[in-house]
Amino acid sequence: MLIKMTEGKLFSAFVMLSILALVACQGVGSPSLVAPAGTTVTTEIQTLEQTPTPLPTITPEVVSGTVSIWHSWEDPYVPALLRRIHEFNSLYPNVYFDVLYVPALDLRQAFEQAAQEGRSPTLLIGQAEWGPGFYDAGLAADLTNSVPADLLNALNPAAVGTGRYKGALISVPIDIRGVVLYRNASIIPIAPSTFEELVSLAKDAAHGQTFGAVLDRSFFYSGAHLMGLGGRLMTPEDLPAFNDENGLAWVSLLQAYSEAGPTEFFTDNDLNLFKEGHVGFIIDGTWNRGALVEAIGVQNLAIDPWPIYAGGALSGFVQAESIYLNPQAPEEEQSASLKFLQFFLSPQSQAAVAEVGLIPALSGSPVNLAASQVQITDRLMAQCMLALVDGTTYPVIPEINAYSSQLDIALKSIFESGMPPQVALQRAEEAILAGSAAPAP
Repeated sequence: MLIKMTEGKLFSAFVMLSILALVACQGVGSPSLVAPAGTTVTTEIQTLEQTPTPLPTITPEVVSGTVSIWHSWEDPYVPALLRRIHEFNSLYPNVYFDVLYVPALDLRQAFEQAAQEGRSPTLLIGQAEWGPGFYDAGLAADLTNSVPADLLNALNPAAVGTGRYKGALISVPIDIRGVVLYRNASIIPIAPSTFEELVSLAKDAAHGQTFGAVLDRSFFYSGAHLMGLGGRLMTPEDLPAFNDENGLAWVSLLQAYSEAGPTEFFTDNDLNLFKEGHVGFIIDGTWNRGALVEAIGVQNLAIDPWPIYAGGALSGFVQAESIYLNPQAPEEEQSASLKFLQFFLSPQSQAAVAEVGLIPALSGSPVNLAASQVQITDRLMAQCMLALVDGTTYPVIPEINAYSSQLDIALKSIFESGMPPQVALQRAEEAILAGSAAPAP
């Protein structure tokens, strides 16, 4: 295996891991069935020579070539990748790997520049948000017919959605993150099944310097509720679809946040109060669970499924770190890389991802985990996966920036200036349409 890990500067070198070299040198024998030796049968009448019929030889699939992978995984996460490469090599010893670490801030630019120079890797592990730009530039292959349905169906549906663009599947998720409902179990011991129950539990827990809930109303942290209630953010043509009765129901839900306690709007005040042990419920990202464990103790931290509300349920946005296949690679390298990509999506690979602390893209429903025979021993990780099962895909298209900013303006005008929701949503729609009609700079 060829691998180089370095901080700061981007350069490549080739170092063969001894353990993989041994596997490659030893090879894997081709299993075969041995036909019996010929025998002679003598009778009183005549002697018959019996020629044995050879049994078929089972020939393993031959995969060869070099798989080059660029990633930005830090040291704690790399063993998951190396382990699966080693296990893949035990099946396909004629495949070699060139693995390069690039700092996260440099990865996208380095990949795009390398593509212009004809030296880009065959596989890239990077953010799903980069996909549309890669696909439009011819740097991401369409995997629609390349990923087996059983592998795809076992993944978190919202995470898979982050790889869909222009009718193509341009990436597949390998680990996920998202917005969830956190609870301090020392303040509120039970999880709410409905939003009304959440409000009731929060009210009962509020006393002195303790708040039952401090919920964030901004689009990033509460926008997915719109889809959870049956609404739509945009049409398939990327036009606004939120300005309807579902949009008004969504705004009504956010207004009801104040019944549970104080509210915030895209600040860290709620997070800091939770760390100090003063809040029962907050809405925040899965990426903060480690800091929250350190602050209040793992025994006090819970991540609850989203509660039911008005015929639907609250929801959180789901984002993904994904893997891309480079369509510009030579055919042999593409074939070997696609084989490894499929291998890396298997439940066993997802289990390896979980073991190093990343949230696997595997669907976290109990039925799916049982079928996949994957055990998630980290309680909070399992709760994250379950909470994100019914999550909402965070759109990866460039237009999402306009939606996010205009809806934040609309929500602030409702909560802070008292603007009627119908008026605020109408203005947001008009602003988005006006921006999409403006000529590109």
